[in-house]
Amino acid sequence: MAREQAMNYLQFEKERFEAIRKSTEERLRGAPEGTVCINKHGNGIQFYFRSAPEDKKGRYLPVAEKEKALALVQKKYDRQVAEAAEKQIIALKRFMKSYDPDCLKKIYEAVSDVRKDMIVPAEIPDELYAQQWQSTPFQPKKIEKDVPEHYSNKGERVRSKSEVMIADALAQAGVPHRYECPFTLGTAIIHPDFTVLRKEDRKELFWEHLGKMDDAEYVITNLSRIRLYEQNGIMPGINLILTMETRQQPINLTVIKQMIRTYCI
Repeated sequence: MAREQAMNYLQFEKERFEAIRKSTEERLRGAPEGTVCINKHGNGIQFYFRSAPEDKKGRYLPVAEKEKALALVQKKYDRQVAEAAEKQIIALKRFMKSYDPDCLKKIYEAVSDVRKDMIVPAEIPDELYAQQWQSTPFQPKKIEKDVPEHYSNKGERVRSKSEVMIADALAQAGVPHRYECPFTLGTAIIHPDFTVLRKEDRKELFWEHLGKMDDAEYVITNLSRIRLYEQNGIMPGINLILTMETRQQPINLTVIKQMIRTYCI
């Protein structure tokens, strides 16, 4: 996602400079010939029109020709802007053509398996990083005896059928995740429903499924939890994923998959 965002930003910048170049060139086509020199005179200014570079003195422009003078001031500025925009467009095109964020990854992948065991890669490949992250041991939150048993396809025990759907959808999409892995948030230790690794930029996201939104006490408790996230810089829609449901409006797989596509891949 981060690499895609970088390329999208570069494309946006190129198009921005192209639009600026186009608009300034259109104004330049309608600009008057010649240039203007500006001199301070008392509390005001005077304009002198120059028809050619060798015209050092220029012709004084009276107030009646102020519009022409201002058009020539704009003309000089537009020329500078058009030239600067053109330079940026050329630079961005060259960079985008040669930019390869996966160059180090490709070098490592081209190494034989025997040699891979003998070297320390300059950058750990995404898949290897994800494997190491996924295999890091942790102590999950204890599930009480009276909680019904629900298991994902990978054998993870979760607390509800909806969380089974989330766990299975994450696994199917190849998104590494941990269930109720402890996390220090300020001075508190919490257990997010899911801690998710977005492989491309190696960012950890937190997924809270609020499954009893028709229970007032439950809502109050979880709003406090969300506020705790926000107070520590973990914001909904950025690095905090929230899904919700009630008895009458249960979550569905379509919503879960959309969340994964939007935030996790």
